[in-house]
Amino acid sequence: MREMMKHIPQDVVVMGNISPVQQFRSGTVESITEDTLSLMRDLSGYNNFVISSGCDIPPDVDLDNVDTFFHTVEGFYYRQSLRNAIS
Repeated sequence: MREMMKHIPQDVVVMGNISPVQQFRSGTVESITEDTLSLMRDLSGYNNFVISSGCDIPPDVDLDNVDTFFHTVEGFYYRQSLRNAIS
């Protein structure tokens, strides 16, 4: 995802790419947080990037992992809006 964004036109929306199996089903709260923040930090300069799962989320996931993903995304954008307000 990090490499591909360099080659995708800004008028094309790109979504992804948190692994449904490695993270949502088999990951931990900590690994979901780390993976999500890492990807969002790396791609925050791309206005056409939307964070999401890489595909359908399996039905047997731990809902704490799903909640963690959404809380991490919300927290990232909240902190980013505070930084923008200060600068």
